Amino acid sequence: MTSSPYAYIDKHALKHNFDHLKAISGQAKVMCAVKGNAYGHSIVDTTNILTEADGFAVARLSEAKILRDLGIDRPITLLGGFTTTEELRVAIDLRCDIVIHNITQIELLENTTTPKISISSWLKIDTGMNRLGIKITDVFDAISRLESMNIIAKFGLMTHLSDAEDKKSKKNSIQLDLFKGLTDHFSGDISFANSAVIVNYDELIKDYKWNNKGDIWIRPGIALYGISPLADISAKQLNLKPVMQFVSKLIAIRPILKGECVGYNSTWVAKKDSTLGVVSVGYGDGYSKSIISGGPVVVNGRKVPLVGLVSMDLIAVDLGSNTDDYIGDEVILWGEQLPVEEVAHYSNLTSYALVTGVSERVERRIH
Repeated sequence: MTSSPYAYIDKHALKHNFDHLKAISGQAKVMCAVKGNAYGHSIVDTTNILTEADGFAVARLSEAKILRDLGIDRPITLLGGFTTTEELRVAIDLRCDIVIHNITQIELLENTTTPKISISSWLKIDTGMNRLGIKITDVFDAISRLESMNIIAKFGLMTHLSDAEDKKSKKNSIQLDLFKGLTDHFSGDISFANSAVIVNYDELIKDYKWNNKGDIWIRPGIALYGISPLADISAKQLNLKPVMQFVSKLIAIRPILKGECVGYNSTWVAKKDSTLGVVSVGYGDGYSKSIISGGPVVVNGRKVPLVGLVSMDLIAVDLGSNTDDYIGDEVILWGEQLPVEEVAHYSNLTSYALVTGVSERVERRIH
């Protein structure tokens, strides 16, 4: 068997992050986002660990099916909703809480002839994200139409803040004020808080007296996995612990002389005599090709730089001229000793994209 990268998933860190996010959110219910294979952390393992979640959020019907096949009986919110009658039927069969975000979906519901069905749903309102959601001018008509349908057992109201990562953005107040007005005296649940809102506006969840008659639901995603949703504040400062430790091994060590090149297209040239380490990981494993020379990895407790282009299965790192490293030594690509946010600075990707991109051929190991 050849050396392969793997991802440790720290169940204690995941539980810590869940407990912390719940604690700063007062009495709010928690809908854990496990879309995108739980942001690369394994949807199966993650949901099995998050036993205290009030529900889960997915983007695709295939993800909802995975959870139901696991025996998950808690609410599963289908964030993408449906586009056809067939997708609606499958969502109903999977007992999804269906997000309704456009008038066409309401029309499909009105024309549904399947008897004796009962749907829980969320009406998503576009307060300024301009992505998915019912326009403000159509909200009360949409609410009225949903309330008149026998197949709708209950529905909540949700929105999404576009600039929540930036607490100084005036747009956040505009969106929140719109949502406050629309949810005033609403009889059901409401949801407006993703990871950035939870950590930036916890007082609006915990202390503000929302005037709806149902519960408040938070929707933690990236923060649940120990990654900061804020550009200028680290996960550690937010009391979040990294859940994934992405690691591999040195499979070759070789000298390199000043002036010699490394890797495809000879993009990196040694400025002095040194020692190269070849690591068994590449873009086929989700270690992105966009990570450039200088990007750090950790070998035997010290940071060393990536050199040359990332290949499908291999990368090269500069171990330095005086090294006691050996073939088989562990290489940390990101994790507790090396935040993924730091690695992201050396790519054109976000930390979200890096962890979500870890491929299926990388074994996840729970510890």
